[in-house]
Amino acid sequence: MTHLTTNEQRHAESLTAIRDHPSLIATCGDCDELAEPLENLLPLYEHNEDWDEIELDEDLGACALRFTNLGAQWETADGLPELYGEFRILHFYDVFDQPEGPGAMPDATDFQREFLSELRSFDTTPRSGAGMRSYLRMRPGTTPLEIWYADLADVGASPYPAGYLKLELTYAEYLDALLLTKGSYGWQYLFADVSLNGPSSGSTVRQLEHMLEVLPGLFPGDYGELHDRLAERRSR
Repeated sequence: MTHLTTNEQRHAESLTAIRDHPSLIATCGDCDELAEPLENLLPLYEHNEDWDEIELDEDLGACALRFTNLGAQWETADGLPELYGEFRILHFYDVFDQPEGPGAMPDATDFQREFLSELRSFDTTPRSGAGMRSYLRMRPGTTPLEIWYADLADVGASPYPAGYLKLELTYAEYLDALLLTKGSYGWQYLFADVSLNGPSSGSTVRQLEHMLEVLPGLFPGDYGELHDRLAERRSR
């Protein structure tokens, strides 16, 4: 591969590490094809006339990935604690060209309908159909753009729709966290304002505990902040 940005090189190497690790059973995309850089997709109003006043994050151009098939679904092999993960990072062309956000429930409030209309998914779980997605909130007057996570679990709070959580991350920080977590299911909860202390959180907590037990041995790195975030959410 040639002519990759620094961030693209990091994510290409991470995908290769997932694919090649003998302790993982993985189905992976590839980094073979590059599409247009983010700056070639501007101005935003050419994709949606309501986005004329939206201001993109200053670092979005530097961190944006041009890959068209960046993703993986994986699980640990026998002998390790059960751990599963998946991600599929969409090229920004596919983000901006989504005609609408996720559908609203029939009893949704006007606020919820407007909120959902502003969301555009950028990280999905298509191989498993698990239903988790991460979104950019395309909202004028908000910089950096908000990142939201949707799960089929009973999470979230009014006035927002059930199942949606705002993350304490920018888009660039999300990509950085993905490099560390490798897309382990539920990693986003560590960056949401949520309690993981109830019985309904049991499966999520087990996955996060297994992530922090397994990944440091497979992919050495600094997992200290993730340990602290899990402990804090379990104490709420």
